[in-house]
Amino acid sequence: LAQAVSGQARSGQLPAAPVSSKQAVEMKQKATVSSSRRKSRKAYFTAPSHIRRKLMSSPLSKDLKSKYNVRSVPIRRDDEVVINRGHYKDREGKVVQV
Repeated sequence: LAQAVSGQARSGQLPAAPVSSKQAVEMKQKATVSSSRRKSRKAYFTAPSHIRRKLMSSPLSKDLKSKYNVRSVPIRRDDEVVINRGHYKDREGKVVQV
């Protein structure tokens, strides 16, 4: 029985499984980049300083965007920031440590 089924599959007699739209949406952009939550969290928390610098970037205010023609910059110590998300939302302050 196994030989008969494998013979049909090789000759192309079995119908192909339909690809649903959900499967097409979930395809990865790059095969080399993992979409695993576990691996991405590990990469985030064990990142070297040159990559962590990019991760700790923040968008600029409208007047600074127009002044410097840049959308976001990595934050540094003594920068003045406004928290936009989380428990401390709408608080202003200076960056003490990065």
